[in-house]
Amino acid sequence: MTDFPDTLPPLTLTSSAETARSYAALTQDWNPIHLDPEFAAKAGFERPIVHGTMALNLLVEAVEKGSDGALRIADLDIRFAAPTWIGQALTAQATREGGETYAVSVTADDGRVVMRGNARLTPRNPDQRKPTE
Repeated sequence: MTDFPDTLPPLTLTSSAETARSYAALTQDWNPIHLDPEFAAKAGFERPIVHGTMALNLLVEAVEKGSDGALRIADLDIRFAAPTWIGQALTAQATREGGETYAVSVTADDGRVVMRGNARLTPRNPDQRKPTE
């Protein structure tokens, strides 16, 4: 039986122009709002914004690493609450609310919660765990 911890260790990622370009290449999301400072400024942002799905992937990785691969996200209900800027550190967190349900969030280094919601975590089938190196 898999234990459901009260909290999973937070996981932090500091974005950069290089990580934004790499993420754009991986996802084929070349929207200039994530890559071009002039375009971002014309759109009303102080600088390029992090891909929202990058913050979401940070949360998925926090669950994976925080549970040593034993848990996975089965259901997810999130809201992207605010943009975050390239160059900011993002921290993903998950706190158990009861049963398999966790309150999840991603917070920017300026204290703004940029993504929040709930996730239902379930045990990962041992055959689906990431191979060890």
